[in-house]
Amino acid sequence: MIRYPRSLKVLRNFQRSYKVLAIETSCDDTCVALIDRPDVNSPPTLVSHQRESLASVIEDGGIIPTKAHVLHQQRLGKLVKKTIDEFGNPQIDLVCATRGPGMPGSLSVGYEFAKGLSIGWNVPIVGVHHMLGHLLIPRMISNGQSPSFPCVSLLASGGHTILVYSESVLKHEIIGETIDIAAGDAIDKCAKYIGIRGQMMGKELEKFVFGDDKDTSMHEMVQNYTQLSMDPHLAPVDLPNPLKATPKSVKVTKYSYSPFITQMKNASEKYYHGDIQNVAVDIKKILGFEIQDAIFGHTIYRTKIALNNHKEKIANAKDFVCSGGVGSNKFLRYLLATELKNQFQRFHFPDPSLCTDNAVMIGWAGIELFEKEGLTTDLEGISQRKWPLSNILDGADCWVKSKQNKPPI
Repeated sequence: MIRYPRSLKVLRNFQRSYKVLAIETSCDDTCVALIDRPDVNSPPTLVSHQRESLASVIEDGGIIPTKAHVLHQQRLGKLVKKTIDEFGNPQIDLVCATRGPGMPGSLSVGYEFAKGLSIGWNVPIVGVHHMLGHLLIPRMISNGQSPSFPCVSLLASGGHTILVYSESVLKHEIIGETIDIAAGDAIDKCAKYIGIRGQMMGKELEKFVFGDDKDTSMHEMVQNYTQLSMDPHLAPVDLPNPLKATPKSVKVTKYSYSPFITQMKNASEKYYHGDIQNVAVDIKKILGFEIQDAIFGHTIYRTKIALNNHKEKIANAKDFVCSGGVGSNKFLRYLLATELKNQFQRFHFPDPSLCTDNAVMIGWAGIELFEKEGLTTDLEGISQRKWPLSNILDGADCWVKSKQNKPPI
């Protein structure tokens, strides 16, 4: 087994400040973050966060893995150099990088680059599970104190929709997941049918419907749209609530989002002859609200079923987390906090900039794995296209555990 180029024992005293360079390249965004860890008793400071997205995704109609792979190769070195140069070539003590799951070509660029930095700087590396990053990021501002374990997390993005029960940093159980596509994928595809375009169509749809009105509460906007959507002459679309029809569906803890796309396609052809470009903006906004209302309504309905099916297991969970790209949607946050208020005492919604794929969450998850669990990753470790969150330790080889209770930094 190939171990680190230098032992953890020669690093600086654990109570002193150390710096972490984090890399995230699981999909199409190239992300680099520099994090200063003052000491174990203080929240970390984000020194720099760099991100470059796949700008051509709009013209391509989606992410092309081979193109993302090439662009990661072109951009990652530049972003790391920019980060290091900008802050006077600081001493880096730990490298964290997304090891999986994700697109193989994208993952390999970031993870192999990170291993090279680990060797060149003579420091350890932590290979981080992408979804663990989403799950743990709300804990960063409280220095790992809140949300406390056990907790329940809804991780929703364009690639994943899972409901997770977590007992510790390492112990997680999936108690609900999609049987087809992810919620974010459904929102993006439905948004296309009302003419929404952009780099992140879910965000564009949210902005189109709710805007930046700070004087009107989300409750008021939802009430107004709900009343308007009841008029079939304004927006004659009857969106489904999948898995609701049969009693058997109550026994399974699953989500299903592909029916929303089918229904939007059929409605577009039936009522607008497949061309919605000339429809009034107000009508499009109502349709945009209905898309989000239906998809989020289904998400909460199925979440309640999952929580009920596991009520004994999750009885002690007081905290609820919503993270991932879709988790930044303020309408979804409003619905979760409203509909689940009797189930949980505290709700945790990361800053929207930390909901989408980012290197900060990878750095923080790496810090928790490093400090609390004494874990680093052997240089023989390779990126993992598939890596169950419920099997973080056993599902991937090459973990190295410190023999001490705390890593001696």
